[in-house]
Amino acid sequence: MNTNPGNTRHLLVGADGSAESEEAIRWAITEAAAVGDDVEVLMVLPREELLPGTSFALQPHGRVPVRKNYSLDDAVARIQSELRADVEVKTSLRQGNPTSELLAAAHEADLLVLGTGTKSAVGRLVFGSVSTACVRHATCPIVLVSPQAIHRFSPAAS
Repeated sequence: MNTNPGNTRHLLVGADGSAESEEAIRWAITEAAAVGDDVEVLMVLPREELLPGTSFALQPHGRVPVRKNYSLDDAVARIQSELRADVEVKTSLRQGNPTSELLAAAHEADLLVLGTGTKSAVGRLVFGSVSTACVRHATCPIVLVSPQAIHRFSPAAS
């Protein structure tokens, strides 16, 4: 466990209300509990624009609508309860382009944690991918949490 507050890392988790992002939150909380880091979960709500970014880009960079009546605070509390983790988690909401907002917030983070789905090649071509754009442009290390690997490589599995 990281007992020196000067060595505490700041883990930033990107959330969008999907099952994949909840797995990323779960991974980050488990990691933070194991080594004494702090966690911030950031949800970016897209602006209501008809064709943002480029022409005909209905949902650029993999942006998907957040589930109706989704509460980030409730999701984090539920995950903490399931994990029985005594980790303080800060939640933040921003509005804008998810990739841009995550990259801006990652400037202050030591690690960016993102859930990644298994979109088809056509889905990636049409919608893009926030995680792909973040991997290309982030200024800090990134952990991509996939549904297939979460149970195999979780911090609790070691």
